[in-house]
Amino acid sequence: MTKHLVNSLAVICCGFFFMPACTDYNAAELINCEKAAIDLRVDNRIISMKILSSTLLRTTNATGSFKVLSLEASVDTMKVVMNIKDGVYNNSVQLLSDSLKVKTYSYSRKTGQDTTGLVLAGIKVGQDYKFYTTDSAAFTITEIDPVNKNITGVYYLQTTNPVLKISGAFTKVCFLSIK
Repeated sequence: MTKHLVNSLAVICCGFFFMPACTDYNAAELINCEKAAIDLRVDNRIISMKILSSTLLRTTNATGSFKVLSLEASVDTMKVVMNIKDGVYNNSVQLLSDSLKVKTYSYSRKTGQDTTGLVLAGIKVGQDYKFYTTDSAAFTITEIDPVNKNITGVYYLQTTNPVLKISGAFTKVCFLSIK
């Protein structure tokens, strides 16, 4: 019922507003998100998390053009934010594709090594989150489906003061591609 309501609303919005972006509307993209899952693994416990956002952006700076993927998920009093930067892309065809490299992106504060895979963890304090300092992190993409715009993989994070070791997995998490 909810799918039909969302599909009907999208069609009405497209017809009513005559938005050019709606000409590329694909109802199947809404269905692709139904199998999305992300979890948090702490102290030998696996906890399901709520996906808050997942976005693939493109950016260009003095060193070149890059894709930036950001995933954000939370459970109760904890939020995990994962960011990767993929590139340098030298042509617009590669930059505009919805594919990323299947590999491990990592970060280490101690050694100064950064292959642009930063994972952050925050604990809820009042209405806000207090994010801990990341000591080391890894974000591994094991599968990406650029047609259906979803991604699968694992992540790891170790913080300092307090020392927390957190890991998890994400499966078929849909992402919004902003070009």
